[in-house]
This record gives sequence, C-alpha cells and structure tokens, in this order.
Amino acid sequence: MSKDMLRMAAALMVAAALIGCGGGQRPAEQAKQPVEPQFMAQVTMMDSALVASVAKMGPYADVGKAVTELMTWVANGKITPAGGPFGIYMDDPTKVKPESTKYEICIPVPKGTKSDKKAGIKVKMLPPMQVAWTDYTGPYDQVAPVYAKLYKWIADNKYQPAGPMVEFYLTDPSKTPAESLKAKVGAIVMPMAPPPAADTTKKPEGAAKPAGEKPAKTGR
Repeated sequence: MSKDMLRMAAALMVAAALIGCGGGQRPAEQAKQPVEPQFMAQVTMMDSALVASVAKMGPYADVGKAVTELMTWVANGKITPAGGPFGIYMDDPTKVKPESTKYEICIPVPKGTKSDKKAGIKVKMLPPMQVAWTDYTGPYDQVAPVYAKLYKWIADNKYQPAGPMVEFYLTDPSKTPAESLKAKVGAIVMPMAPPPAADTTKKPEGAAKPAGEKPAKTGR
C-alpha cells in the first residue's frame, strides 16, 4: 500500500472515530431564560387640587366600574376635567377582606364645580402629596405584585410610606381591553427619618477619672 493510501485510510479512521463520539455535532444550546426588566420608579410632588370624588367600599376589582361611573357623571354634567382620573386606596388588600376595603376615585375639576349628593359625588380640595410611582400595564385588579416591588424600592431609596396607595389611570377601562390598560401605580411617601445621633457627652464605661477627683464611696 502506498504512503498516500495509508494517509487517506488514517484520515478516514479519525473522521469515523469523531463522528462515533459525537465530535462532529454541535452541543445543544440551552434555552435562554427571559431577562426581567429592571424595576424603575421615581418620586414626584403632586400639587393640591380640587377634585370630584366618589367613595367606595368593596373589592378593588370593581375599580373599573367606579372610574366609569365618575367619568359618566363628568360627561353628563358637561364638566371639563383639569386632569386625569386617579384612585386612592386606604386598605392593604392582603390584610383586609375584599368586601371591607375602602377606596376613592377622583378627578381634578375646575373651580365652581359643585358636589352632587344624589349621585354620591363629593367635590373637595386634596392637599399636596409626595408620591413614589412606577408605570404599569395590565388589568387593574392584578397590580398587587407591582406594589410589592414598589414598596421595596421605597425602602431601598430611603423613603417610608406616609399615606395610602395612589393609582393614576391613563386609559378608559370601558374602551380598552384589560390587558392593555395603562396606569401609574404609586404610594404616598416621606423621606426616611435619619437615625438618632450618638450621645457624645456620655462617658464610656471604665474611662479614667480626671486628676484630683475622689473615688465614689461604696458604703463599706
């Protein structure tokens, strides 16, 4: 057998060995896990505002109906809103039964707007509020996980809760599919109080007494 044929036979043997061991195949790529987007939030100051509001007690899942009720009242009264609707939520739904949770749906209105006792609409002035908020898209009754992240962000950024939760509604629930609803989810906050300063006037235990000071009597 010639040298060229020997080289060819050796090459074929190596190739066969590689194929038998899987050497000619690429390893299967592992499925990449989706990367969760970084949670973003910010703190802004809401000015005081005159609002028309409707107070409710019951499941937060009914908030869409309350928003529609208030917006219908505004339209029927030919009132030009001074801003978008928002909700104020007084209770933690993880601690209060759904039928007992309290909330209020508000919308800024111009001066001169009157309360409507028959319709259950009250016009009042809201005080300024410092709010930590984040963007949200989805059904209004499935926002609880976002609040968990928001309150963690609040603590991590040296703020503390100072009032109820607030949601700013950006789309009309009567005209938008639940999964496409947009809102700003927030909580009223205040800067976290700094830790108390250390008392520098207190003498440390075992400290040497000034020269000439007599030791205290022990009674013996």
